[in-house]
Amino acid sequence: MFIDINSLDISEGQTIRQDCPRCKGKNTFTATKRNGCIAYNCYKISCDVGGYTNTGIAKDELEHYLVTPLIETGNINKRLEHFVYPEHITTDVSNKYVNRFRMRWVGEYANPLENIDLLYDLKDKRAVFPIYNDGLIVDAIGRALDGKQPKWLRYGGAAEYAKYCYGEPNGIYIVVEDVISAVTVAKIYPNVTGFALLGTSLTDAHKECLSDNANYVMVALDPDALRKTLVMRKEIEAWCDIPTRAIRLRDDVKYQDPEDIEQIGEWIHVAEKSHKQTKSNGEGGKTIKVQTTSSTR
Repeated sequence: MFIDINSLDISEGQTIRQDCPRCKGKNTFTATKRNGCIAYNCYKISCDVGGYTNTGIAKDELEHYLVTPLIETGNINKRLEHFVYPEHITTDVSNKYVNRFRMRWVGEYANPLENIDLLYDLKDKRAVFPIYNDGLIVDAIGRALDGKQPKWLRYGGAAEYAKYCYGEPNGIYIVVEDVISAVTVAKIYPNVTGFALLGTSLTDAHKECLSDNANYVMVALDPDALRKTLVMRKEIEAWCDIPTRAIRLRDDVKYQDPEDIEQIGEWIHVAEKSHKQTKSNGEGGKTIKVQTTSSTR
């Protein structure tokens, strides 16, 4: 059955919800118009309706969008001064693909993708995580939900923003490879910052951020990157002059292996004890600068 999306009565920035014109599901069909593009989806699992179409945008709507470019979703209400999302990325994440993706990572210790800033790429079927710098959205990275390669895709590209931080700026940083692992460790241990490299390489931008913000660093890359973990520990400690520990994991952090979580917790305790001892000795420790974070708590 053909669905004439262009016939929908929907204004720029508006979201409508109605019965699905194909499967007739009760109130399961939504459409959102943003930047001249209508993103639509049926949330009924047995229905495959979903996609986007460019319908154009009126001159007055375009002028308003350019003057006050905002992205609004849950906890997000940020002015986009450095980055604008592609038109096929929507704030509506209540679809079957994202729901399955969220549930996949629910573990014994944390539900990492609950109550975090998340968007959806209608074109490539990706869960999209905004990347912040000083409170502004400066980039985004998308995780494929259908096996598409590359698994992770950045939408911007500026080298200085090739990192994702989640958690409170308390000086203890856990360096991991990917976004989900960063969120997982910070949700299990709210007193640390999960720091995702968005890969396995340590860049000058990474080192600068750690040098400016961290008092203690733990490198916890995936088990197949143990050699890189050991090399990275030495590099961070030498370049940043920060106590750094290499963590040998049994599994990726996001899978919440009990022994891994216990080991990380023990070293966090050591880091906290060391920092308290430093302060009690009157050394003061490192001054924490403004934290790059995507925490929404």
